[in-house]
Amino acid sequence: MRVLIVNTLYPPEDVGGAERSVAQLAQGLAAAGVETSVLTLSPSDVAKQTIGGVAVHRRRLKNLYWPYDGEPRAAAKRALWHGLEAANPLMDDGVDQVVAQVRPDLIHLHLTTGFSQSVHRAAARRGLPLVQTLRDWSMMCARASLFRRGRRCTRRCASCVVLTAGKRARSQGVDHVIGLSGPVLEAHRSAGYFRPSAGSVIGNAAALTTPSRRPAWSQEPRLTFGFLGRVEPEKGIETLLRATTQLKGDWRLRIAGRGDPAYVARLRTGFPDPRIVWLGQVEAVDFWPMADVLVAPALWAEPFGRAAAEAVQQGRGVIASRIGGLPEATDGAGALALIEAGDVAALARAMQGAMSEPERWRFAASRPPRWTQAAVVQAHLELYDQVLSRRAARMAAERDQL
Repeated sequence: MRVLIVNTLYPPEDVGGAERSVAQLAQGLAAAGVETSVLTLSPSDVAKQTIGGVAVHRRRLKNLYWPYDGEPRAAAKRALWHGLEAANPLMDDGVDQVVAQVRPDLIHLHLTTGFSQSVHRAAARRGLPLVQTLRDWSMMCARASLFRRGRRCTRRCASCVVLTAGKRARSQGVDHVIGLSGPVLEAHRSAGYFRPSAGSVIGNAAALTTPSRRPAWSQEPRLTFGFLGRVEPEKGIETLLRATTQLKGDWRLRIAGRGDPAYVARLRTGFPDPRIVWLGQVEAVDFWPMADVLVAPALWAEPFGRAAAEAVQQGRGVIASRIGGLPEATDGAGALALIEAGDVAALARAMQGAMSEPERWRFAASRPPRWTQAAVVQAHLELYDQVLSRRAARMAAERDQL
């Protein structure tokens, strides 16, 4: 079987949770014997690379600018970028060349911002089935987050409806849609996306690492809370920092992740407590030995919550927002508290509650995670077989009618 995976970015460039998960899946499929290729974007064309047994094709994004360089753009220029993205024919040639070279049996879409309609057109010309995984809200929201001006969007704004209308239309041609969690899948279906498509839920696999040991309470008699992820308003970092001002007793907080430097500087100035340590960008394997309890206080509807799933695997307690896919990602945690997103007092109470039972939260006996690497790869292999079988049966039926 030959599978072409499409994702906007791919390691080692601009690596975030989505890119790590896509790479993990691609390499897992390759290890299982699938001839796996990846099509991704870059500021310029790059010769084919082989990374972890996966052939990686990087094609230049042909739009007004490269949006992943951190440079601010005027609102009018951003609007033009998204307008061109809605139906960008400039991407067709590069995409078509890669599809012709790979000759996949199936194309698996993940995040597709920048590709416009090019992959769908290439698949339609060759009669190739499409699978799509919903990793964020970019199909429904121009910002990919359903979060604006410090608040979660309770309904889509008119501009997002217009700018994503083409994506909604294209979604009807997808053979099978995968949600990282039930809420993200159902939200898209409720908005009219993927109406004829079969659907399923397959979460992200936690990284294959040995749980990090924590010291006995007699050796380290302070509970350490941890935050792992992008330092952005939608991640609820301000809710967490405000909650620490209500805590009594001895505690520590370790914050791992990058953010806009000016925003991070404001937070550090506003919350100067020496018990709060800003680690910057660190690898998860280096973070877990420092943390007893993961706090995931997201304000936006996280489609899944990779850090939360890893915390469960690591045997850490988890305090998380009851929103999006976080409840599913935290399933199996030995010590768990779910709170309403943005509720500072509730978060402070949950953290104080953990401090009252420190050994239970430090040594949370977790159940084995549902989505292991092996389980995720196997679920995709079975799904691909189903999609290809359905496509073959439909084509056979159409030939019989001629």
